[in-house]
Amino acid sequence: MKILKYIKDISEMNEFLRDKQTTINVSEVYHLWNHLMQRYNVIYITNLLHNFVKDDDLKLVLNLGNKTLAKHTELLEKELLNYGITLPLRPPKQTQETVNAELISDRHIYRRILRGIQAFLPVHTMAFIHSTSPKIRDLFISFMEEEMKIYDNYLEYGKIKDYLIKPPVYRP
Repeated sequence: MKILKYIKDISEMNEFLRDKQTTINVSEVYHLWNHLMQRYNVIYITNLLHNFVKDDDLKLVLNLGNKTLAKHTELLEKELLNYGITLPLRPPKQTQETVNAELISDRHIYRRILRGIQAFLPVHTMAFIHSTSPKIRDLFISFMEEEMKIYDNYLEYGKIKDYLIKPPVYRP
């Protein structure tokens, strides 16, 4: 599989933009663009919520998440530009506090981000399913694998900090 990828990469180097665009389908374009747009939104929301975090551990966790998001953003921007696809508008780099910080707890911030990760896992799966290009599928697989590891670690972190909503214990 890697040999095919290298052959494809080498052949793409000499292709004109119009030729490259014929190797990608409209669904793949949508998913690449949507992933990038969603990454921009998540970075913006994370930065906004970061302003309200009181716990230093949670700040560290959010910073690590932002590093991953920035890496994904860079990969997606590169891929979209490779095919001549216009990038979505970026949100502002800086965010301002506009709400009373006492209204937003660390638990709420944790849960908001957890729900975001949970909601995005199926998006990776659908992007993978709709892709016909091995290169694009590999990209979505890498995002899915990394996001699943992040989710697993984030869930364990939430257990340690007692941020999770605990369902009732089942006792037969």
